[in-house]
Amino acid sequence: MVRVGEVFAGYLIERRLGSGGMGEVYLVRHPRLPRSVALKLLGRDLAADTEIRARFAREAELIARLDHPNVVSVYDRGIEDGRLWIAMQFIDGGDASAVASAECPPGAAVFIAAETAKALDYAHAMGVLHRDVKPANILLARPSPGQDGRVLLTDFGIGRLRDESVRLTRTGTLTATLSYASPEQLSGADLDHRSDQYSLACTMFRILTGSTPFHSESAAAVIAGHLHRPPPPVSTLRPELPRALDPVLARAMAKAREDRYGSCREFTAAAFAALGDAAGGTTLPDLSRVVLWSDLALPGGPAARAAAVRN
Repeated sequence: MVRVGEVFAGYLIERRLGSGGMGEVYLVRHPRLPRSVALKLLGRDLAADTEIRARFAREAELIARLDHPNVVSVYDRGIEDGRLWIAMQFIDGGDASAVASAECPPGAAVFIAAETAKALDYAHAMGVLHRDVKPANILLARPSPGQDGRVLLTDFGIGRLRDESVRLTRTGTLTATLSYASPEQLSGADLDHRSDQYSLACTMFRILTGSTPFHSESAAAVIAGHLHRPPPPVSTLRPELPRALDPVLARAMAKAREDRYGSCREFTAAAFAALGDAAGGTTLPDLSRVVLWSDLALPGGPAARAAAVRN
């Protein structure tokens, strides 16, 4: 762990923001520009694991290919004192896993998914699959002077190029988060953009209801749900939701990927249409005020958070 006040790779360490499966994230000051940066460091105990080092390096490589307002930016990367590091856009805010579904307007929940869909469709057009879409990887940026709140997708650490033949994970190892994994990921089939759509649908389900589609304490039961069971209707879990949402989510979570929507944005557009008047004309400023920074929606109020703390 580096210390506050220390200079690492030219960046002044201001405070520790959090930790995840691959290391720590710090808020740092850029050495030459007047701005804050999130510095992600690979843990020392993982430095000898060649697969994890490759995944960590791949995250910077993949995001560096992407230039989109809904994707967290990478500024630089390198090695310092034997530790891999990535300098990333600092996101002052929270993530979608902290949104309280009971207080979240349905239109705002769909809006979060729709903004994420923009990032995913762009990444897919660039030939990049995310492979770990989930609420914790969707960041909700605090509004700043002259700028509304934003929704950004982060953590491409297990993503890969769509046509890449070399896999970075060991045979038989599942790196995606089980609750949001597509049937293709669980069965070891080749993946395309519709796998990310399935995970995005699971994410929308979670934000809308507070539960994942196949929640269970048993991993085997979760896997069986993804592979064999239809998702429960969201209108039964949250009765004020329109029943028209149920077939939309069911299609996006179809077991056969050819039965899903053609793109993530097509899916979220169908969800908005299903909401009808329930969407209430949600706009980005409405989302910033009602969902992102309400103490009811994010317990504990706004909290500074860096891009890609969790892995």
